[in-house]
Amino acid sequence: MKIAIYCRVSTEDQAERQTIENQIVFAEKYVDLHEMDVFTYYREDGITGTIPLYERPEGTRLLQDAKEKKFDTLLIYKLDRLGRSARIILNSIHELEALGIQIKSMTEPFDTSSPAGRFMITMLAGVADLERETILERMWHGANRAARDGKWLGGIVPYGYFVNENKELEINNNLLEGFSMSETQVIKIIFDKIGNEKWSTIKVCDYLNALGVPTSYAKANRKINSKDGKRKVATANLWRPGQVLRISKNTTYKGIHTYGKRSKKERELIEREVPAIVDTELWEKVQKQLKDNQAESFKNKSRDFLLSSIVKCGDCGLTFIGSNDRKTNRAFYKCIGKQNYKNPIENKKCESKNIPADYSENMVWEGCLNFINDPGKAVVEIEKNIKSNKEKFVNTEVEINMLNASLLKKENEKESILDLYRKKLIDSKDVEIQLLNIQSEKAQIEEKIKELNQIKDTTNQMLASVNSATEFLNSLKEKSIDADFKTKREIIKSLIKKVTVITNHDLPRKTATLQIEYNFSGNNNYSVEKIEGVTHTDMDS
Repeated sequence: MKIAIYCRVSTEDQAERQTIENQIVFAEKYVDLHEMDVFTYYREDGITGTIPLYERPEGTRLLQDAKEKKFDTLLIYKLDRLGRSARIILNSIHELEALGIQIKSMTEPFDTSSPAGRFMITMLAGVADLERETILERMWHGANRAARDGKWLGGIVPYGYFVNENKELEINNNLLEGFSMSETQVIKIIFDKIGNEKWSTIKVCDYLNALGVPTSYAKANRKINSKDGKRKVATANLWRPGQVLRISKNTTYKGIHTYGKRSKKERELIEREVPAIVDTELWEKVQKQLKDNQAESFKNKSRDFLLSSIVKCGDCGLTFIGSNDRKTNRAFYKCIGKQNYKNPIENKKCESKNIPADYSENMVWEGCLNFINDPGKAVVEIEKNIKSNKEKFVNTEVEINMLNASLLKKENEKESILDLYRKKLIDSKDVEIQLLNIQSEKAQIEEKIKELNQIKDTTNQMLASVNSATEFLNSLKEKSIDADFKTKREIIKSLIKKVTVITNHDLPRKTATLQIEYNFSGNNNYSVEKIEGVTHTDMDS
C-alpha cells in the first residue's frame, strides 16, 4: 500500500510556531510504527481550510498525483485538516474516493474503507458545522447586545461624529483642520439651508464648496478609483448633491440610529438613541422640503427624451441628459460634465455644445428607419451579433458560476475567523469586525450576480425571439409602423450603439456634429449631421 500524507496549518501564526512540523513528526512516527511505505508529504503552510481542496496549491498537486495512481491511501492528522466545514470535508473525501483513494486519520477512529468509517466522518463533519454555527450565533447575539447598549460596531462614522473610548458615538465639535468650523456646524448648516431657507441640494453644494468646507473623504485623506479602475487618485474635495441628500435623510442626526439595516440577511433591526445634532422638528422640515424639491423637478419636466443615456460627449466622454429652457420652452440635450459635481476626477466643467432635442431625435429616428429598410452589408454583422450574443450568454453563465464560487469562499472565510477565535488568537471584537467586512464583500458579489442574471435574461429573451437577421429586421419594421415613444425607444436601443456629439471649438460660434454608430456596423460607418446656429447654446436649464 502506497501512502501519501497531507498536512495543513491555517494561519501564519501557527506556521511561525511550526505546528505543521508537529504534524509531520507525528506522521513519521505513525508510519514507522505501522511500517508503511510513504510516497510523499503534501504540506499546506498557512493555507485556510475554508477553500476547496482543488483550489489549494498542494491540494491541486495531491489530486493530480491521485489521478495518476501514485498512491492509494491518504493519511491526515485530523479530519479538520481537509476542511473547516462539513461541505468542504465531504466534497474533498468524495473527490478522493472517486479517484480510488482511501482516507485515514492518524488521531481519529475512522477511515473511508469501511461503512462505519464513512458514517463517522459524516457525524464528525456535522458536529464541526454545529460548533461553527453555534459560535456564530453567539457572536451575533453579542453584537446585538452591544448595539442595544449604544456601542458603535464598525463602519464609516457619520460626518459630525466620532467614536469615543467607550465605542460610542459622540458629537464632534473639534474644528476641522485648516478651517474655522466644526463638522457639527457643517451639518447644522446643511439642515438649516434646506429646512428653513428651502435650498436644493445642488445649491447647498455650491455654498459648501464656495466656503471650502472639506468633505469626509478629504478630511480622512481617502482616495477613490480612477476611471480605469486600476489606480487610486485623490478626490477633488467637492461636496456633491448625493452626499448632501444622504446626510439630510439620515435619522442619526435627529438622535436615532438603526443598527442592522444594511445587512443582507434577515436580522433584528435595533433602534438606539445617539446624541442628536439637529432637533426632530427641523429634521422633519427637511424631509418635507426634499419631497417638494423632487415634485418640482418632475413638474418642470415637460417631455420625455428619446435619446436619454444614448448620447455621449466627444469632449469628456460623459453622457448628455435632456433639459428644458424655461425662458424659450425649448428642449435640448446637454453634457452632464457641465455640472462639475458629475466629474470627480477633473474638477472642471465641460465646454461641449448643447444640441436641440427635437432635431436630434428626428434625425436619429430617421436614421434607424433607413437602416431597417436598407441595412446593406450590416445583415452579415447582425448575424455575427446574434452568434456573439449566444457566446455572451454562455460566458455570462460562466462568470455567474465563478461569482457564486467566490460567494462560497466568503461564506467559508467565516470558518477561518471562527477558527482563530476558538484558538483565542483574536477576541470577539475582531471577529465582529471581520464578519461585517465579509458580509459587505458578499453584498457586492451578490449585487454583481444580480446584474449578470439580468444581462443573461435579456440576452436569453433576444435569442428566444430572434434567430436570424431577417427575423430581427422584419420584427423592427413591424414595430416601427405608427410607433409610440416606448416602441421608438426600444428600437433605437436595439440598433444604436451610441450617438457622439463632436463639438468644433475653432469657429467663432461653436458647431456640433452628431456621429451615429450602429450596433451592427462592422466598418463603423457613421450617419453624420452638423448642427449650428442653436439659439439656446450653453444656457442652463
